[in-house]
Amino acid sequence: MDVITEHELINTIKERFANYTNVSNVITNIGDDAFCFTVNDSTICITKDILIENTHFKLSWISATDLGRKAIEVNISDIVAMGQVIPKYVFIGLGLPLTLSKEFILSLYQGFKDTCDEYKIAICGGDTVKAEQLVISITVIGISHCENKIISRHGANVGDVIGVTNTCGDAAAGLELLYQYGSNYTYNYDEISLIKKQNNPKARRQEAWIIANYASSLIDSSDCLYISIQMLIEQYFKGANIYLEKIPVSDHLRNVFNIQNKWRQFALFGGEDYELVFTVSTMASKILKKLLPNISYIGIVTNAKRVKYFYNGKEQYIIYSGYTHFHK
Repeated sequence: MDVITEHELINTIKERFANYTNVSNVITNIGDDAFCFTVNDSTICITKDILIENTHFKLSWISATDLGRKAIEVNISDIVAMGQVIPKYVFIGLGLPLTLSKEFILSLYQGFKDTCDEYKIAICGGDTVKAEQLVISITVIGISHCENKIISRHGANVGDVIGVTNTCGDAAAGLELLYQYGSNYTYNYDEISLIKKQNNPKARRQEAWIIANYASSLIDSSDCLYISIQMLIEQYFKGANIYLEKIPVSDHLRNVFNIQNKWRQFALFGGEDYELVFTVSTMASKILKKLLPNISYIGIVTNAKRVKYFYNGKEQYIIYSGYTHFHK
């Protein structure tokens, strides 16, 4: 039996079942970080994400409160990856095993509320059902009053510079540590920092607001840097040159996994960083770097119709080796 990839499934649904021919107010549709459409003078952005126990998290590795915070935060990341959008409303769906205690569920909701309070988001409803494993389904609705500051994944131009916020690979490295040692282990400072990036991610809202003033395309790196780059350049048969030595990696990651090829794997193929990956003109990139010193420029958009990877000037043969949806 052929196994369909997530990307193939999304494209199939978009092509066969989603019809926007007569819908003039749609700005971005299926396949972007959020669905965006205009209503009067506002743009509405909607996103949904699902977290499933033993697929996306293990209850022994994360507290109920942190899990609640993370579930909201990762959806906010999709909303702010559309540019100047303010997350406003959330709907929470839960599949709850009968084995979960009342205390756990209340702590989970406390995590939801903590993050919603931080962003001034209203919890507006949802649904609960019985399930074999814990399932968390979150829908976040955001609003923008600047339609021209909604930045899709698909506006990159040949010659644009490719940038990324902060560092790459920490969250995946933290997950690797949890798989190796579990929760009953004494971790050092660097290891704790990596695990925190996995269990307590933060959406880059402030950075997104500034980047939206200059970027031609924008996406978050939840699926990993490698896939994010592919998505930015796949429209209109563009390509990219990526310079591996320029990909930003934290000292925590280098200290814990001090073999270069290991941290490079995390940086390229590790998901759940929720950093922003974007393209911007060469001229604008200089202005943006002054405003956001923590961004790094890692490559350039080309017309080569594929992504090429280089290390110190020498082209590298890179094969994707990260997480794949729907595969066992």
